[in-house]
Amino acid sequence: MTATLIARPAAVAAPKPADVIRLWSPAAEGIELTVVVPFYNPGAALRPTVQRLAECLTEAGVGFEVVAVSDGSTDGSEHTLAGIDGVRVIVNAVNQGKGAALHTGFAAARGAWIGFIDADGDIDPAHLVQYLLLARAGGHAGVYADKRHALSTSGATGFRKLVSIVYSTLVSVLFFLGIKDSQTGCKIFRRDVLAGLLPSLRERRFAFDLEFFVAAKAAGIRNFVGAPVRLEERTAGSTVGRSAIVRTIRDTFTIYARLRRNEYAPVAREDLALAA
Repeated sequence: MTATLIARPAAVAAPKPADVIRLWSPAAEGIELTVVVPFYNPGAALRPTVQRLAECLTEAGVGFEVVAVSDGSTDGSEHTLAGIDGVRVIVNAVNQGKGAALHTGFAAARGAWIGFIDADGDIDPAHLVQYLLLARAGGHAGVYADKRHALSTSGATGFRKLVSIVYSTLVSVLFFLGIKDSQTGCKIFRRDVLAGLLPSLRERRFAFDLEFFVAAKAAGIRNFVGAPVRLEERTAGSTVGRSAIVRTIRDTFTIYARLRRNEYAPVAREDLALAA
């Protein structure tokens, strides 16, 4: 059965220690993978994406849960998920951004591996099965969709491709991450890696992905691997408009300033427990 939960939006940018510390608890028995699906007014695209995700994981024999997080949606799309097994729905009452929705979903995750995928329908959820197999075999800290990979294909518009190239160049110049593509919305992380990094993360919008990798590098975690991804034309309208692009660039420089101030130093589990 699908359970609908109501979560109050956080009043501050940082996640609450009591929420984050749950990730240090062992994964729930039988749940190898939690997939968080953040969404904001995706309309009819949401159910096919989540249904396909559940079917792929079931067929692969993966013990899973899907945590679908509405980022203040007003189109009632959360109700379209009724009846999909293995799905929990969390509703944030106020729109705050993709990063905020991910924070909410991660805090509720029970899997040994924790991933996320965009709800727009441009990425086949079957990729998450491939990424889990790759992560298992290589003992990686995480696997991320890399549209720069030689085996990747993209149906994105010319404008989106240009924006992606310009942004990835900016990221390379500022951060030297060794990661070609920080922003494609399909990734999987080991539970303990996410638990260690989440207390340092402040971004509530699209720059969350970048901030995660910046914090990982600051913590000395580099065992991430890029994997091929096939990007289709979007089946729902994109929330990444020109204003969002400008804001993401601004947030990128904010992350750079935080890095220079050493704000991404790892938070010890004991310190987090005291703060809770």
